[in-house]
Amino acid sequence: MGTCVVTGSAGDIGGATCRALRAAGHRTVGIDLAPSPEADLSLTLDLMDEDALAQAMAQAGPLDGLACIAGTHAMGRVTDQPWEDFRRVLRVNSGGTMLAMKHAAPHLRNGGAIVLMGSVSAHIATDGSVAYHTSKGAVIGLMRAASGEFAPRGIRVNAVSPGWVDTGFTNRALALLPDGEAIRERAKAAHILNRMARPGEVAEAIAFLLSDAASFITGEELFVDGGFMRRK
Repeated sequence: MGTCVVTGSAGDIGGATCRALRAAGHRTVGIDLAPSPEADLSLTLDLMDEDALAQAMAQAGPLDGLACIAGTHAMGRVTDQPWEDFRRVLRVNSGGTMLAMKHAAPHLRNGGAIVLMGSVSAHIATDGSVAYHTSKGAVIGLMRAASGEFAPRGIRVNAVSPGWVDTGFTNRALALLPDGEAIRERAKAAHILNRMARPGEVAEAIAFLLSDAASFITGEELFVDGGFMRRK
């Protein structure tokens, strides 16, 4: 097995993805603002620093796969969202994903794979999260466009779209809301399995799409949502 880069590797889903890939025999290179204890090699940098990102991908390569998990969030509606917050969320969630693909591409082997982090938020809306919804819609569009661009090299590009996942990222977002705990309980009930996903469940889907077991899957969005979208 070869090397896979995981962005957002210091987070819960990123760390679980490193573990899942390592269990499958891959060497993992984590990229995040903070050290990534689950990665075999941890590179700390800002995805918006394009020169540093290009150097990191060159250092990590040659590559078999790329998992773009890094993301951020900001509360706000269209009418009150600070422009800087909106722009930051799009820069990280969609812009950082594009840059990671751009600079991993020269080091990806023909026949490799890329998985992007989508979300059910690309398809539904909750009031007060306009930046996040917009960014995840952009990620799904990016996945579909890139799947055609990379197809001549046999590189597959897919996305995993979770529902609610029980992570520190989720906890921090809920902590910003006065009724965060009530929203947590409603979020659990929104899935027909009546709970949030565990990070490892999302990670296993990412590892599957990066594996040769998914060798004829590209341009697809895999929902790992416990039946969340079934109720929409």
